[in-house]
Amino acid sequence: MRTGLFIGTRGAAMKAKKNRPYGRGTARTHAIICLLMVCCLLAAMISGYFIVQQTREYKEGNTAYQSVRDLARHFGQPVLPQPDSREDTPFVSEIDFESLLSVNGDTVAWLQAENTLIDYPVVQGQDNSHYLGHLFTGERNKLGTLFLDHRNKLFQDPVSVIYGHNMRDKSMLTSIARYVDQEYYDQHPVMTLYLPGETYSVEIIAGITVSGSSDILRFHFDDEADFLDYVQTLRKQSDFVSPVEPGPSDRVLALVTCTYSFQNARYILFGKLEKIS
Repeated sequence: MRTGLFIGTRGAAMKAKKNRPYGRGTARTHAIICLLMVCCLLAAMISGYFIVQQTREYKEGNTAYQSVRDLARHFGQPVLPQPDSREDTPFVSEIDFESLLSVNGDTVAWLQAENTLIDYPVVQGQDNSHYLGHLFTGERNKLGTLFLDHRNKLFQDPVSVIYGHNMRDKSMLTSIARYVDQEYYDQHPVMTLYLPGETYSVEIIAGITVSGSSDILRFHFDDEADFLDYVQTLRKQSDFVSPVEPGPSDRVLALVTCTYSFQNARYILFGKLEKIS
């Protein structure tokens, strides 16, 4: 009788344990799973919030720049001098700099590259940081503004440098990083730089990827030979081959943007300034 009672009692205990919904270990595991699910949900919500914010910021920035383009070209095609007109006929730019200056007094140029998204005003601030996070119209925005290095003398130095962001939506200077391919260079060998009193073609000569801490950018040179040696160094390191070879008195424009080849990488595109009007 005692043996049967023992067996019966043990069986009842095992059955009761089996019918328990959770043991201590199972309850702890369940709690951890719930916590992980909550964390994942919060992460997804935060990620979604930042994506929405970023998309909205890009849209606001691009809308602002489209308005600036409309302002810069509101008068349509410029009135060009006729063949029999006097040589001192006033220069008429395709860009309405007077209107641009009324919006932003730091305006110094306009950069355009056909068949790309590069079609923006260029400013020059008191430093090289303000316009990294401010639109041409003054609002804070990740797109920033293309800006001339504050150390440059309005494109009069041997090398002038314009900075711009590499954005996920391909705006600003993103497309210059595509010059790593010869084919892209072949399709886009020239850009246009508009100044208030003259217009230049930017004949691309070289494109290189460097560290953000590189000292590859130079503004001044000892003499003409030093400048020509510098240009030849750029051409030798270039991702593509260009037939354009600057002379000792030529000026060079450098366009700089971030790239993601490695940490803190920069892509720099160099072009010779050739006056066309």
